[in-house]
Amino acid sequence: MRSGARAARASLGASPRAPASPVRVALVFSRFHQQGGSERQVYMLSRDLSAAGHEVHVFCRLVRDSAPPGVLLHVMPRLPLGPLLELLLFSAWARRAIASYERRHEPFDVRHAFGRTLGQDVYRVGGGSHRTYLDHAHALERAPWLRRLAAATPLQRLKVSMEERSLRGEPRAVVITNSAMVRDDLARRYDLDAQRLVIIRNGVDLDLFRPASAAERAGTRRAWGLDDSHQVALVLGAAYARKGLQPALRALALLAATQPKLRLVVAGKERRPRLWRRLAQQLGVADRVVWLGACVTPETTYRGADVFVLPTAYDAAANSTLEALACGLPVITSAMNGAAEILEPGTHGEVLPSPVHPDDLAAAMLRWIDRDDREQLATRTRTVASRYPSSHASQRVVDVYHDLPPRLPTAGAIS
Repeated sequence: MRSGARAARASLGASPRAPASPVRVALVFSRFHQQGGSERQVYMLSRDLSAAGHEVHVFCRLVRDSAPPGVLLHVMPRLPLGPLLELLLFSAWARRAIASYERRHEPFDVRHAFGRTLGQDVYRVGGGSHRTYLDHAHALERAPWLRRLAAATPLQRLKVSMEERSLRGEPRAVVITNSAMVRDDLARRYDLDAQRLVIIRNGVDLDLFRPASAAERAGTRRAWGLDDSHQVALVLGAAYARKGLQPALRALALLAATQPKLRLVVAGKERRPRLWRRLAQQLGVADRVVWLGACVTPETTYRGADVFVLPTAYDAAANSTLEALACGLPVITSAMNGAAEILEPGTHGEVLPSPVHPDDLAAAMLRWIDRDDREQLATRTRTVASRYPSSHASQRVVDVYHDLPPRLPTAGAIS
């Protein structure tokens, strides 16, 4: 099972192999639910692996959704210790929980971690390098001097340390990334052997994320207080500063005089919503913004939009990009979004230089917001998304499992 040579496959574009022998796998991620990009990827992988006949165990500390059929959950007892201690405690607990289970049963074929843990066979860097995140996207709503302080807190330093130890300290582990941008960044930052790095792009649930019917589109807009005469740009994602809400609001202000029907719909969890409402007020566009707050059903939110706007400061590969494409929307994003690699600018949307300037974003929104070829455009965007079904991504992960080298007798469990 683990004796084959490890092959580095360049991207999800390569076809998955024929089904191979079942795998006993331990998936390690602190949060198990479907709200959030990384969380949704872990959930879909566990579901797809179990449906394909593999034995799937998930070691986590927080559960908000029922486990897919056949998936076994191992949940760490909750202790309100704060994020720094919780990070350390989960790492230690995962090590002991996996080792305990293996003593009572048999070793896992693969230990696959999605967060900052140690001792894994496979490590998926779904959020990109934490160092790069701190450089480009952390605490953007604060003054520059405060950003530097925020990046140097004990919690952030611990995250960087654990990332470095997991990537440099496990020379036999395979590192899965979801974009060439992240692969190249990790190779440069940590001097990693290219043979250890594999790109498997995020997958999307094509049944859940699909183009809206006319009735669904109209119903969603009615719930927002809008109708079919409005031009709707959607910003969806947690942490508005990183997702680029500031340039989006400023672009809306630039277009307000010539596009009276243009509206910006903002969805996602945000710790400081009043700051953003105040900015909209200062820009004179408060009456042109629809605030939805936390979004637990993004698949229905896309239905009311004409264009998806993500001028992100940094995203390893934003799941929302693929979801919006699957729903038939053009995507305007930044070059610091690894998912932009699957877009053909001018065909599926636009990729803007980062950091995104409001003038550039306003011009792009104007080109994509009110199209006569909306049905043909939806077909084109849906087609590119259809290349990345979640089942295909999951099978590529299994291919990686089967290529792992034999585990050293002294290799420890995840810690």
